[in-house]
Amino acid sequence: MKMISILLMCFFILSCSSTKVHLYTRYLSAEEADAVTKNLEQLGFDVIANTLVFPDGIEQSTLLYSPFVEGENSLNILIDTLADIGWVMPNVQPIFAGNHYYTKNSVGLLLLPDGGRQSDKVIRQDLANEYKSKACDSAIKLRLNNDASYQFLYPNKTDSQMEQLTGTWQITSYPYIELTSLNKVWRFYYEIQKSAITDVVGKVEVIELKPLDDHYTLPKCSFFYGLRA
Repeated sequence: MKMISILLMCFFILSCSSTKVHLYTRYLSAEEADAVTKNLEQLGFDVIANTLVFPDGIEQSTLLYSPFVEGENSLNILIDTLADIGWVMPNVQPIFAGNHYYTKNSVGLLLLPDGGRQSDKVIRQDLANEYKSKACDSAIKLRLNNDASYQFLYPNKTDSQMEQLTGTWQITSYPYIELTSLNKVWRFYYEIQKSAITDVVGKVEVIELKPLDDHYTLPKCSFFYGLRA
């Protein structure tokens, strides 16, 4: 019986050995990404991790696959393995979604914890970007980092601005975000707004941060960033 199990495992590994799995880790913790990667690599899948934005329309965990995936059971093995470690795949579809597509013998694995995301909300991972100012006299930029730090980037810094240039940020209660300077003296509040525009290339999801209060040391600017779907 043990020998049969070993032979079956060898068969599975051979059938999956050249299949590339593009794993989208943008919404996963490091532990979740490591667990998925380890389990799939043990079966012979070639896991390629990325932090890309999900294609437009993906609101739940999804497996996107090329119709030319080698090995008749590769997809079934992949889906069953994911289910065994707690990732049930509610959506499996061929070839492409939005501008994302997969070539011969490759799949895209897009995992979302807690069952999915709400399309009208912007989650923390998507807020971490460099924003340009809007409706503002100064060309200020605002950088929100993945480690919850922030920087205001001025063309010309002044001494009166130094204390507020860096600090930490957090979503207090959606859709509101709070920026706190390192010395805890300054606090800035913005409302998160999400919209979409379409240009000649395709759809762009726009995230805008609108100020909720006035500070004499900081121009009342909105900040925006575009995520291409």
